[in-house]
Amino acid sequence: MKIVASQVLLRAKFHVLNPFLLENNTMMRTSIITTYPDQQFWEAFADLWANSSQPSVFQGLHFMGYLAKKHENALAIYVAYEGQQMKGVAFFYNDHGVYKLLSEVKSDYNFLTLHKDCTPEEISLFFKNFFQEVKRLNWTMILSYQPSWADYLPVLEQEGKAAGLFLTLSKHSVCPLLEGESPKAILDWFNGLKNYRYYVNRLKKQQNAVFEVFTGDEELEKWAAEFCACHVKRWNNTPTPSNYNTTQKQELTLEVFRAWAKDNALTRFSIRIGEERVAFNIALRQGNALVGHAQAYDPDFGKFSPGKAIMYFIGEWMSNNGFTKIDFGKGGEAYKFGMTNGELELYKIFISSYSNIPFVVKSGLEKTVRSNSGFISVYRGKIKPKLQAASIRMKGGIAKFF
Repeated sequence: MKIVASQVLLRAKFHVLNPFLLENNTMMRTSIITTYPDQQFWEAFADLWANSSQPSVFQGLHFMGYLAKKHENALAIYVAYEGQQMKGVAFFYNDHGVYKLLSEVKSDYNFLTLHKDCTPEEISLFFKNFFQEVKRLNWTMILSYQPSWADYLPVLEQEGKAAGLFLTLSKHSVCPLLEGESPKAILDWFNGLKNYRYYVNRLKKQQNAVFEVFTGDEELEKWAAEFCACHVKRWNNTPTPSNYNTTQKQELTLEVFRAWAKDNALTRFSIRIGEERVAFNIALRQGNALVGHAQAYDPDFGKFSPGKAIMYFIGEWMSNNGFTKIDFGKGGEAYKFGMTNGELELYKIFISSYSNIPFVVKSGLEKTVRSNSGFISVYRGKIKPKLQAASIRMKGGIAKFF
């Protein structure tokens, strides 16, 4: 796989940080790149990603290449080399003065990428040098949806605090999941869910429904447009309207789907009745697991429970293709917990100098609120829907006024 760098920006601007001598007498060199990198960088990153300690579909070569190009004017890439080998990388972008992980633009959780052969010493140096630069440059950072199962988290937290920075981890969300001992166990689980198989059969018998799966870029442009339109229709006039209703969002969605297809990860499921698709589900292949990303169904067919029917079809497909796990992406929506047998925590990490008092205070307040599970349940179930409904009414009133 190759990504061709811009002809204008073949040379990346970078600031080389102090090299470190490791115990094996090799040098770790780190740098911060602030323009779109050249071809040599992407080739090294492709090797790193393929050999990373926790390969993530949200850090794939073409996915990150697309996002880096899209946000090249706000880009900041922290990278570490040992000799000619890339040992670690973290992609960021400057969002109105706050540095965020680049993958956050379109992902469910956000990893940093470290080589599987990194020693504890190398991992410590990777973060130590990074936080020295964060302090020197006076960066303010929010790292959202950090997976609790990222093995580098304890070192990240330790080195950030050792650098004299304000750094705190807050609960952010959860990632519900279904995991079985074998592919057959996945299908057994869905067979145990009430009526799921019945919904599939009813759609086939009464509507002549066809259940589809695409593992490449087949019909991608048409399929993506239909998904966005269906998502908008599904959530229209609800407290949580779709954010796929803009041309900009639709273009981003299509290009991200293309990048995931090039990374050999994109898996699209749909239900078609005649020439019309009435249900959609997007997931990404990651080893023997699927990572759920987005879904929608046409409310006109709601009485047929197409959302549950497509999930049974996905479980059947997983069982036939050797998958033993599906995580349902970020968010603790009630419908997910009816299909899952576990959950993982996702964190938000706040980082700044202690002199940034408003940021420190606000971060502390958010951490306190999110640690109160009772309040979060009330907020998600009662307060948030009312706020969203009021926002919709306000926007509707403004539209009528103009």
